[in-house]
Amino acid sequence: MLKSIGSDICLCAVFIQITLLAMPVWLSSGIYFNIPWHVTVTVLTFLVWLMTVWLLKHRSGLRTRSSGFFHKALDYMRRQSNIQESLSYILGTFAFTISLMMILNMVWNGLEYGTDQTILLMLAIISSTAIGYGGYSLYRYLQNEQYSQSFEKFVKEITRDNVLISIQSGTTRMHDRDPIQPVVDIIRGSIMEGIPGPSIYGLDLLEKKCIELLTDSGLQRSNLNKIALHYITHIDDFGKLALRMDEDEAVNNSIHSIAKIGICAISKDLEKPAEDILQRLLEYYETLQSKEFEVMKLSVTKGISQVGSAAGAHGMESASLKSGNILDRMGALEVRNRDSIALYEIFTALYHIGNESIVSKQESSIKHIAIKLRNIGISSIQTGQTQEAFRIVTYLEELGITAASNTMEVGTQQIIWSLKDIGVAYGYQQTETGINMSMNALGNIGRRSSQYQLDASVEQALWSLKEVCRYPITEGMETSIKNSAISFATMAELENDKVEQTLQDIKQYFHSGDVAERFNEFEHEYFSARKTAGAR
Repeated sequence: MLKSIGSDICLCAVFIQITLLAMPVWLSSGIYFNIPWHVTVTVLTFLVWLMTVWLLKHRSGLRTRSSGFFHKALDYMRRQSNIQESLSYILGTFAFTISLMMILNMVWNGLEYGTDQTILLMLAIISSTAIGYGGYSLYRYLQNEQYSQSFEKFVKEITRDNVLISIQSGTTRMHDRDPIQPVVDIIRGSIMEGIPGPSIYGLDLLEKKCIELLTDSGLQRSNLNKIALHYITHIDDFGKLALRMDEDEAVNNSIHSIAKIGICAISKDLEKPAEDILQRLLEYYETLQSKEFEVMKLSVTKGISQVGSAAGAHGMESASLKSGNILDRMGALEVRNRDSIALYEIFTALYHIGNESIVSKQESSIKHIAIKLRNIGISSIQTGQTQEAFRIVTYLEELGITAASNTMEVGTQQIIWSLKDIGVAYGYQQTETGINMSMNALGNIGRRSSQYQLDASVEQALWSLKEVCRYPITEGMETSIKNSAISFATMAELENDKVEQTLQDIKQYFHSGDVAERFNEFEHEYFSARKTAGAR
């Protein structure tokens, strides 16, 4: 394959250097020959050749995550086939250039080490990069031309009318008239034979044709639904076949294509394909979960996030609700697995969907997302993963402030309720950082609710502050007692009467013994914070 030229060039360089080392006659003919230096370069060239081979064997890089910046950078590079292939060309060219320099070095009876050697090395690096990348670009051009010619005659048949006739025929042998079937056959054959190029090109082609039909065909919604489902079914089948055949790049491309078609379907108000896509992505996730393919799971999460966010922004409530349910289910799996990276991606996806739902004024959707974030947060705290829940508190705070600013009282109240439950869970665990974050979030949302005259949300925020602050007062957590008092003090600047009434309610819990003293400490901190705020 053209793809392996970089590795082949490098292997050729290794043979050249080994040949030079095998000619001791040069040592007796007065020709300069530095054996230790040549051996070192030969070994390094061999290692470069191994690297070019490794770059072209990138399947496992898509499956497991690594810790540390260096390993993450390697994993990222291994997931980018274009970077890998171009780098293999550059490394191969560089190794060959160094071999030529060695020959010239001997012919000219050696060059003095220093400036000349450094200049030659820099020239070798620059020229190798230019020639190697140029060769790779030529390879990609020739490859695309080859694929374009192979698919050209089939692409011409993929027209609106031909596809419509195929999906409406109703016969048991639909594929006989299906214009995309030849492309399907090529992709299947490519996957089965382990040749990624045609399958990647074909998947991209089907994705573009599907989006083109959905956006420019002018068909009725019922027909657009059928077309979208028709293409999705094929692409999903490719992904599952590729998964069985260990063709990871084709799996990832299938996931990305399905997600892009989902976004397009949502823009055309096609609920059924959007929901079908979300379900298929969940099936991918569960399969990848059982196979422990960690990195590809993140691709699925990203796809669900994109489709769910598009649904939230477009006001397609059914799809945004379904994406929330799916992410909640995935979150429960990852809490059990104690996978903090996957959890972060999941609740970040929920945050994006919630944010878009607020923009489109979907009260029920933002309420739904707040509940799902709450579920994952509490589960994380209960299993000792308190750090993971910190980000959820931050996301809920941001969503709550945005929802209050958009006067979405129902959504704001649910966000406050979710923060209260997480704060209480932190209280049970006596995690002061979590308690403080929850109290701060509740205070900030309460203030924003007051500014936008959301009275019910203000009362909900004060009640939630009351419930959470009971834990630090009871357990004598001094930092959290002070932080709780400050949260109430900031609320009192806007809602003094309601705050004072809430403090009276809290006092009923702490009327005797040590807890009474701790409440007095809390009250002292509250008045001190009020005084400080008044001075400002």
